[in-house]
Amino acid sequence: MDIKEFLDRHLGKEEVKYLARCLGLKLTGNKTELLDSIVTCEYFDRDDIPKIFHRDFLDMLSRKYSQPVSGLKDVAWKRIVTKLKLDGGTSALEEKIAEEPFVKTQILDEPIAKDKTLTVENLIVEGGYEEAYNQILKLEKKPLKIEDKIKCQILKSNVLNKLGKYEQSLDLSLNVYEQSKKINDSILTMDAVLNMSYSLWKIGKFDDSLAIIDKHEDLVENHKQKEPHKAIIQKATLLRIRGVNFHVLGKLNKAFEFYQQSLELWEKSDNKQEISSTLNNLGVLCRGKGELHKALEYYQRSLAIYEELNNEDDIATSLNNIANLYRNQGDLERALDFYRKSQATWEKIGNQSNIALSFCNIGEIFLQQGNIDNAIEYLQKSLRLREKVGNKHELVLTRFYLISALLDNRRTKDAQKHLIHIKEIVEGETDPFLSQITRVSEAMILKTSTRIRNKAKAEEIFQKIIEEDIVDYSITIVALLNFAELLLDELRITGDTEVLAMLKSISLNLLDVSKRHNSYLLLAKTYCLQSHLALIDLDLNRARSLLTQAQFIADDKGMWRMARKISSEHDVLLSQTDKWEALVEKNAPMIERLELAQLSNIMLRMIQDGELTPPKLLNEEPVLLLILAEGGMPLFFKNYHTEGQLNSYLIGGFLSAINAFSKETFSVEGSIERIKHNEFTMLTKSFEPFLFCYIMKGQTYAAMQKLEGFVYSITSSVTISNELLKSVKTSKTLTLESSKAIEDIAVNIFPSKR
Repeated sequence: MDIKEFLDRHLGKEEVKYLARCLGLKLTGNKTELLDSIVTCEYFDRDDIPKIFHRDFLDMLSRKYSQPVSGLKDVAWKRIVTKLKLDGGTSALEEKIAEEPFVKTQILDEPIAKDKTLTVENLIVEGGYEEAYNQILKLEKKPLKIEDKIKCQILKSNVLNKLGKYEQSLDLSLNVYEQSKKINDSILTMDAVLNMSYSLWKIGKFDDSLAIIDKHEDLVENHKQKEPHKAIIQKATLLRIRGVNFHVLGKLNKAFEFYQQSLELWEKSDNKQEISSTLNNLGVLCRGKGELHKALEYYQRSLAIYEELNNEDDIATSLNNIANLYRNQGDLERALDFYRKSQATWEKIGNQSNIALSFCNIGEIFLQQGNIDNAIEYLQKSLRLREKVGNKHELVLTRFYLISALLDNRRTKDAQKHLIHIKEIVEGETDPFLSQITRVSEAMILKTSTRIRNKAKAEEIFQKIIEEDIVDYSITIVALLNFAELLLDELRITGDTEVLAMLKSISLNLLDVSKRHNSYLLLAKTYCLQSHLALIDLDLNRARSLLTQAQFIADDKGMWRMARKISSEHDVLLSQTDKWEALVEKNAPMIERLELAQLSNIMLRMIQDGELTPPKLLNEEPVLLLILAEGGMPLFFKNYHTEGQLNSYLIGGFLSAINAFSKETFSVEGSIERIKHNEFTMLTKSFEPFLFCYIMKGQTYAAMQKLEGFVYSITSSVTISNELLKSVKTSKTLTLESSKAIEDIAVNIFPSKR
C-alpha cells in the first residue's frame, strides 16, 4: 500500500492538518492537497507516525490488521508497515532495519568466523555504520549457532545506537537479553545490558539506565577468570555509561571519577576508539566546569585519535565539542563555523539525532547573536528531527529555546503554543528537570506581559524555582537572571533600597551556584555584576576589587575574550573615577547611580549570553618601569620618555601615588593593581619583597600581560633575584651588569616609545 493511500484511509482532515503542522507545512488546501505536501516533504518519514499519534491510534490499527497489541509504539508500527508493505517516506537502510526479524531461537551448527565479526567491528570504529549493517545482514543469512546469532544481534543493536535509532536498538537489546539468559551466557547478557543502558541514556531515561547496569554489574565479575579481556571491556563500558549519566544529572565530581576509571581500563585494553571517546567525555565535563585549558587538551587528544582511526562520526563529535569551547569563550562566529562543519559530516553519515543536535546548537548561536529569524529556522529543524527520536528532555529544551527566540521576536502567541506542547509532553511526568523548565518557560512568557499581575506571577514562579533544590544549574541561573531583571525594572521605578538588597541576594545566589558547579564563566560574570552593584552602593574600592577578581578568573581559566572585556570595563571605571567621587560627595539619588553604572546593560548581557566583543587589542604607550623594595626604595628604573617630556613633578606624582598605595599593594600578592594618575595608568604587582610598577598610557590588558611576563622573567632568574635581594639588604644600588640584564629583559617584553 502507498503511504499516501494509507494516510488518506486512516486520518481525518484535522489529523492530516496536525501532521502537516508538525512538519512545519502551510495548512492551506483540501485534504488531498495537504497529503501531497506531507508525502513530498523532505522531513517526512513514515516512522514519524508512532511519534506523533497516541498509542490508542496504533492499537486500533493493530486490531484492524490482526497484529498483536503489545510492545513499544515503534514495534507496533513496524508490524503494521510490514503487514501492509507500506511504501514511501523512508530510506533503503531504514527499510532493511524495519523489516529484519529479531533473533531466531533455533540452534544451528556452523560457528561464525572471527574475522567476519572483526570486519563489522572495524567498520563501526571507522564510522561505516551502513556498511556494517549490511555485513551483519549477510552474516545472519548463514547457518549460525545461537550464540553467534545473538552476537550478530548485539552488533546490530550497537549500529542502531550509532545511527541514533535508540528505541529500535532498545527493542532489539531486550530480545537479545532474553535469548542470552535462556542459553545462560553471562557475557552476551552483559553486552545486551550495556547496549540497553546506552539506549536508555540517549532517550533521557537516566535513572533506568543506571538501574539496569547496577542490577547486572555482578555479571562482569562472574566471567573475569574465564574472559579477562572481555571483562575489562565491559567494566570500562559500564563505568563510562555511569559517567555520562551522572554528568547529565549534574553530579560532575562523580562523573569525573567514573570517566577516569573507565579511561584507565580502556588504556589497559589499548582500545583507541574508546580511549578517544572517554577523553572526549572528560573534555565536555571540563568545559562545563569552566576549565577550558583542560577541556581543549582533552579534545585535542581525542580528535588526534579519531583522525588516526578515520571515524567521521566521532571527528564530527570532536568538532562539535570544540565549537562548544569557543562558545564558552564568547567567540560565537568561530563556534558557528565548527558547528557547521560537524553538521555537514553528520548529514553525510545520516545520524538524525546528531543532525538535530547541530541544528539546535546553530539555532542557539543565532539566538545569542540576536539573529532571531535564523535562530527560529534552525531550532524548528532540530525540533522536527527530535520528535522522531522522542527524547523528552531534548524536545522540551528545543521548545524552550524556541520560546526564548519567539519572545525576542515579540511573537508571544507562538511562544504560548510551544508552552502548550511542552505541557503535553511533561503531563504525568515526575521528572523535576521537566517540571522546572516548563515553569521557567511559562514565567518567561508572563514576564513579557504589560499587566502587573502577570509580572508578579512570573516573579513568584522564578522565586519558587530559586528556592527549590538545583536539578540543572542552567535552569536555576535562567530563573535567577530573569528574576533579577524584573527587580531591576522595579528598582529603576521606585529607587527602593529593599529591592537593591534583593538584587544583592540574587548575586550571592549566582555566586553560590557558580562555585558549587565550578562554572567559572558564570563566576566571572557574577563578580562583574557585583561590581556594578557595589558602584550603586558608591563603594568604588569594592567595585574595582571585584573586577580584578573577575579578570583573574577569566585569565586563569583561558577565557581571554572575557578577560579583555572585563579589563576594558575596569579601564572605563578608572576613567570615570572623578564622576563617581562627585556622586559619593553629594550622595546622589538612585536614578543617577543606575544611569552611570549601566547595570541594565550587564543584566541584558548575562541573560542573552551574547558574543563578547572586547575592543581591538592595541599596544600601550610606556612611560616608566620600576622595581621597588618595600618602603618605596627604587631598585631599578627605566624611563621611556626624554627628560624634557617627563619632568620631576610627574615623577614625584607617581612616587607619591606609589607610596600611598604601596602598603596595600605589598599586602596583596598575586593580582595586578591599577592606579589612575592624571592621564596615566600605573600597574603594580607585588612579589615579596619587591613591588613591580609599570606606568603607561592606553589599554591595560596587554600591558598587564607584559608586566606578568616581566615579573616572571625577573623572579625566575636566580642571579637577578639574588642581586635584587642583596641590594635591598645593603641599601646599595644594583651593579651595572645586573641593571643591564634587567634592561635586556624589559626591551624584549615592553614596546618602545612610539
